[in-house]
Amino acid sequence: MNSVKQLLLTFTLIFCELITAQNADYNYTFDGQVKWMLLTDTGTLLASTGEALVGIKPNSSEVSFKIDRLKKVKEENLEFIPGTPYLIIKPKGMMTHTSVVDLITGKMVFDSKKEKWQGGVTSRHFITPEMKLVVNGMHKEEGLGQYKAGVGLYDMLNGKLIRVFERKSNNPMSGKPDIMDDAIIIPGVKNITCYSISSGAVKWKAEVKNATRIISNEDTKEIYAFRTKGTNTVVYKVKANNGTSLWIKENKLKGVISRINFTAHGLAIVTNIVNSGKKGLAGKIANKMKGSGTSKVYLLDLNTGVDLWDKSPKTKGIISHFYIEDDGILFGVATGGINKVGFDGTPLWKKPLKTGPGIQIMARVNKGVLYISQTNTDIIDMQTGESVFGKAVKYKNSKAVTSTYDENRDRFLLSCKNGIYEIDGNNGEYNLITKKANFEGKEDPTSISVRQGGILLTSDQNLTMLNFQGDEKWHTYYKAPGISTVGKIFMGALAVSSFALASASAYQAGYNKGSLGPYHSETKRMENYQEGFGNIASASFKELGKRFKATKATKNSSFILTKLDGGVGLAKVDKDSGQKVNEIVLNEKKPVYEVDDIEGILYFKSKGNTISAYKLNK
Repeated sequence: MNSVKQLLLTFTLIFCELITAQNADYNYTFDGQVKWMLLTDTGTLLASTGEALVGIKPNSSEVSFKIDRLKKVKEENLEFIPGTPYLIIKPKGMMTHTSVVDLITGKMVFDSKKEKWQGGVTSRHFITPEMKLVVNGMHKEEGLGQYKAGVGLYDMLNGKLIRVFERKSNNPMSGKPDIMDDAIIIPGVKNITCYSISSGAVKWKAEVKNATRIISNEDTKEIYAFRTKGTNTVVYKVKANNGTSLWIKENKLKGVISRINFTAHGLAIVTNIVNSGKKGLAGKIANKMKGSGTSKVYLLDLNTGVDLWDKSPKTKGIISHFYIEDDGILFGVATGGINKVGFDGTPLWKKPLKTGPGIQIMARVNKGVLYISQTNTDIIDMQTGESVFGKAVKYKNSKAVTSTYDENRDRFLLSCKNGIYEIDGNNGEYNLITKKANFEGKEDPTSISVRQGGILLTSDQNLTMLNFQGDEKWHTYYKAPGISTVGKIFMGALAVSSFALASASAYQAGYNKGSLGPYHSETKRMENYQEGFGNIASASFKELGKRFKATKATKNSSFILTKLDGGVGLAKVDKDSGQKVNEIVLNEKKPVYEVDDIEGILYFKSKGNTISAYKLNK
């Protein structure tokens, strides 16, 4: 009897797998198990298998590339360079070598083992927009058969070595260098050295030890060096042509730098001073790891390095928004509060504006600056710092606050725990057009959008369409199949890594951009990257640019993971009617899948060693 049951069970499993294979548009089978898979911003699905690190491009019937040497890569080894096709494979654990992969071509544009760096490189830095990789270590010279200490400069557009700059073993690279014209400025343990990229000759040396970051000002041809010292920072400035100090004395700043902006009035710097509340060694460790703290704003005189402000504006928290305006500096604090200070250090408003915590958006609108926080929303008059509304829109603490602009009716729509508000950006009027959305499964709306037939609210398992007056037209709910504790931990980690990526890209962008832009959706993040790198003459960047500008193939459908008649799978729901128009049964209680909503493709780990791809627009 048991044998019959076993045979029946085996037949059922085989049948289910056949159905899955038949329904899939593409199947990719590997010699080993698929350990993990990840959809990247480039559109390439990256996966680790027993045989290699593989890449699958959308609508490709074959695996696009396999890199055999990277078969044991874990997700924690990955470092994506935002807005580029490049992925750095960092050494960790048993891995000793560093690699860089172009995710569009599949080419390994840098391999420290192939490039003969002894035991890998000890540090590596990616420099944008020049698209150069700088590495430090012991390099084997051609024809000599011996290793010498040096810093290598590689062009990531073609993967070629430009030059190795010879270094003394007691003066390794100590931080991130920068490039200005034909010069590369490298911080070292003993000094800062400027080399000619074309000849390799040393141009000059500056007696600044252990600098952790070099930033060059292309406009003024000046170089700034930053040294992180414990929980504080020291700033230096040197001439670009000879390395002589331009300041009588370096400036010591409290905290670790989070933002830097060049302005005509001085060097604007924000530092974060973290305080865990603990003392001694335990306090030092806790301060570095996490804890409460405050930010400090400096404006350094470009000629002397002296802080131009006698008294820095009080922040009472970590600055999360920082903008350089024509008449001063505007900033918002993560715990709540917005203030504006003139370049002479005097407050431009009578008092800081109180806001709720977690300011998610600050953006320019017709009447001033719109901000949206977890507990209130307002439009601020930039001259007075006062509410355009006269009183902020207040609502229950809502971590899931989402907004959009209704262009045809010239209004902002905001979803929070109280319901849906309409806000007129011209006259400051606002109105609660509907109370809390009727979402099931203890969910709140995480997205709001304007469609031809009304206002669409969505979350993981719910969709609701309202008419333009706020009345419900229809509601659809699909119960979640359940997420394991491991799944919840993974999703939390994913959210943290996404935040870290956004923070890192914002930090990098802070060197060049600091102005407050108009209101726009967060979906324009990729378009903003394209603006920055759009002039790069590279096939990979051109393909990446097309993807960044592409309209989502799934713009008219939502895909909800739920339990279907045939098992756990995805229900395809039409966004305009709420009706289920298709379903994909995945035959897994806890399926591993990725959805490319730009190309309209679902990737699913259908068996231990197979990835299946489904076209979602059928």
